[in-house]
Amino acid sequence: MANLTETAYYTRRTINWIILVFIGYFILRLFWGLIATTWTALFPPKPPPPNHAFGKLPALKFPTSAASPSGQLTFRLETIEGSVPRASASATVYFMPKTPANLLALTKTQDFANRLGLSPTPIEETKNIYRFEDPDVPIRRLRYDIVSNNFILRYGFEQDTGVLAERNLPTATGAIAEANTLLQTYDLLPTDLASGRRAVSFLRLTGNRLARTSSLSQADAVQVDFFRPPVGGIPVVTPYPDEGPISVIFSGATNIKRRILQFAYTHWPVDTQTSASYALKTTTQAWQELQSGMGFIARYPATGASVTVRNVTLAYYDSFEPQMYLQPVFVFEGDDGFVSYVPAVAPPWTE
Repeated sequence: MANLTETAYYTRRTINWIILVFIGYFILRLFWGLIATTWTALFPPKPPPPNHAFGKLPALKFPTSAASPSGQLTFRLETIEGSVPRASASATVYFMPKTPANLLALTKTQDFANRLGLSPTPIEETKNIYRFEDPDVPIRRLRYDIVSNNFILRYGFEQDTGVLAERNLPTATGAIAEANTLLQTYDLLPTDLASGRRAVSFLRLTGNRLARTSSLSQADAVQVDFFRPPVGGIPVVTPYPDEGPISVIFSGATNIKRRILQFAYTHWPVDTQTSASYALKTTTQAWQELQSGMGFIARYPATGASVTVRNVTLAYYDSFEPQMYLQPVFVFEGDDGFVSYVPAVAPPWTE
């Protein structure tokens, strides 16, 4: 029969072995984790092949009024890599559901027009688009699409340039707050734009149009643009890089009917739960298409017809026109403000 000394001895040995086993387990686990991480970094698993679940995608809709062949420009590539950077072989395409026709749509639109101080009597322009006018201010009117709920409210400042002489313009911070309040008042701030970027531009009357200027002290009006946040970690671009799908232009007038020079609202919902993966062109192919005149010029260079391209990225294209899917484009950016888009989905998966 073991005495107390032997019992204590074997107990200590058992405890020591248990401690050594635990230390060894944690060392092996750490070592195995390092090996697995290194192996994954050196030999990353191949992504699943694109499923092309939506079939052949419709062609992207670029503004025809602003479109001009990129072949009219000459291009030189000067990126950090010294060549067009490689991009992913595939990307996600998202479904964009459309609002079904609603029998109460016109009634709701009339109520909206009335709240804006316009006559609720609709003037039919097309089957879906109605115009509402201000009986007190004839140069103020609303055009509303009762199916998509997109609209533009405009004050014809060209016929009343005196409104731009009023100098009660908001600061950049004040303009954003005022635009947010406007959208929230009419329940027009969609959740997918609520977390997006806001951009403020200062505008000056040049001839009969408002052009961008550098500071508030030189401005006759202030514009606030709302942009969609990145989708799936990829940024979203619009046909005109400086214009968001929702924008408000404020004058310095204190009268609300003359203060909002323009309120343009375009919002196409994106169903991030319904998506498919599509093969992409290589960036080399996209670069060749740009050089051959197949790119859409979103912003022309400020000077000259020669463009130095500095950056190539992938983005989603958020059209101002209705589209069935949110599709990726390659964005080429260069000197003097140049920006161009080339559709990114590889043939034969687009029209």
